[in-house]
Formats: sequence, structure tokens, C-alpha cells
Amino acid sequence: MTDDRQDKEKVLQLPEEMRDVPREVRNVLQPSPLGPESRLKFRCHKGVSCFNACCSHIDIVLTPYDMIRLRQRLGITPEAFLYEFAEPSTLTKGQLPVALLAMDKQTGRCPFNTPEGCSVYEDRPVTCRYYPIGMALMHRQEASRNEEFFVLIKEDYCKGHEEPKEWSVAEWRADQGADLYDAENREWFDIIVKRRSAGDMVKSSLPLSEFFYMASTNPDEMRRFVFQSSFLKRYTVDEATVAAIREDDAALTRFAFRWMSSAMFGEEGAVAVRPEAVQEARERRAAKAHAAALERVARAERGEADAYPPVDEEDEEERQG
Repeated sequence: MTDDRQDKEKVLQLPEEMRDVPREVRNVLQPSPLGPESRLKFRCHKGVSCFNACCSHIDIVLTPYDMIRLRQRLGITPEAFLYEFAEPSTLTKGQLPVALLAMDKQTGRCPFNTPEGCSVYEDRPVTCRYYPIGMALMHRQEASRNEEFFVLIKEDYCKGHEEPKEWSVAEWRADQGADLYDAENREWFDIIVKRRSAGDMVKSSLPLSEFFYMASTNPDEMRRFVFQSSFLKRYTVDEATVAAIREDDAALTRFAFRWMSSAMFGEEGAVAVRPEAVQEARERRAAKAHAAALERVARAERGEADAYPPVDEEDEEERQG
């Protein structure tokens, strides 16, 4: 059997949502999906011969909560973190921008890896917490929530699988603190899954990629957008939420993705537009359209060539909001 044929058969054994991952990733995935009560044997510690081997030459997508915890640990701003520890990338399916943890350019190792292990272990990214398990989410149109399943990652060099310690998937997640990260990143995951499922059918006036990356990586910039634009005049946001997102990066990030979900997918009950803001925006656009039409008539009477009026920045902001 040719290598291509073997690879195709391996792909077909995987859950549908895992079939577009790179070949080098597929090669270490066990084909049967796992549930919360599925069992595995694994333990990682300094005594295993492969200790630290999994901490280099790897693409780790940083979730919003990963970055919040790491910035707090390091005591640096979002801009400084992105400059020193992140690289921009794009998800293959859905084309949403994400931040990858920047590996050392000379050694290919994680910048937080030391001979003693992880220097930020208590605040390590959720991908590291899950290993050797991978989580996937699947969106079904008829389901109210995304479906969650897991896969086992079994690389040849990893001796942790030979350890006798046995866990259920749920026990492993709880032991590694992954549950909290999943809860904090839930809205972020939801947008990724829905975008991947809907593809180009998503119609929105939002500059999707720019807002998604800003909300994911830079709460300072997102906060300026919310509080220094007309955002709060256009959307109904209760006082408790306003107070929370003014100070709390995690609260702001969750709020930002709820708002994006409303704008992109029309979900009710997330962040509602004020009725008076909708009416005012319609009236402003109607007035501007009327003025533009009068200007074109006047130019035609003067014998001047017709032209589209320049884009009004305030009107463009309204469409995005």
C-alpha cells in the first residue's frame, strides 16, 4: 500500500473535524474519539527519559485566557507580550487570525522551557495542560451548543504513556486545571467553530479578522474601542458589566466575543443594539444619502462628471458597530 493511500485511510478513520490538520499532526493522533470517561495511562515528570522533549518545534495557539495569565505572570502589557512572545498566524479553516507562542529562533524551544521544566508552569497555556489529549469542538446546525470530544496524542518519543498512572479524560482535565481555561475561552472557541462551519455564508459589516485578533490578544486596545468610541451609546450594556469590563481583562474578552457573536451570527440575548441607536443611524444614513443625491444633481446641472461621494468615516463606523 502506498504512503498516500495509507495516509488517506488514516484520515478517514479520524473524526471529521480532525481531518484537515497537518499530516505530521494526524500521524500521532489515535483515531478513536474519546469522551470524558475514557481512560488513559500517562504521567510526565523529571524521571522520564523524554522530559522536556515535547517543548520544542511545536505550534501552540495561544488562547485569550492563556495570554491573560501569562501577561499577569510576567507583568507586561499586551503590546509587549505580542512583540516578545507571540507570532501572528491564521487558522487554516475559517481564516481567523490567532497568536502562536514564539519559539526560540535558534533552538526552536519554548521560551519558558528550562532544564528543570516549565518556568511558568502554574500559568502554562491550555494546550500544554491538555497534553497528551487534544480537544475538538464540532458545530451542528440543529444543536444549541457545540459538541465536544477528545483525541489521544501518542508520539513515539513520549515515555509518559508507559507510566502506570491511569486517569479518565475528565480527571486529567481537572488535575491539570484545563476546565477553568475552557470556561474562560468558551466564547472564543464558539466563534472559531461557527465560523469554520458557516464559512463565507457569514455576512457582517464588522472587519471580522481585525476585531477577532484585537479581542483575542489586546484587551487594552479593545477597551479603548468600547469606551472611547460611541459603542456604549449604540449597545445596551448594564452597569455591572460596564464596571467589570473597565477593569477586568477576562470579563472584557468574554464580553467582546459575545458582542461579535451577536454581530456575526445574529444571536439574541448577547449584546443588543439600542432601538434608538438603530433609528438614529437610519436617519443619519438617509440624510447623507439625500444630500449626496442632491450633490450629484447639482454637479450634473453644472456639467461636471458624476462621482461617488467619499466614504464618510463616521458612517463607516456606524456600519461596523
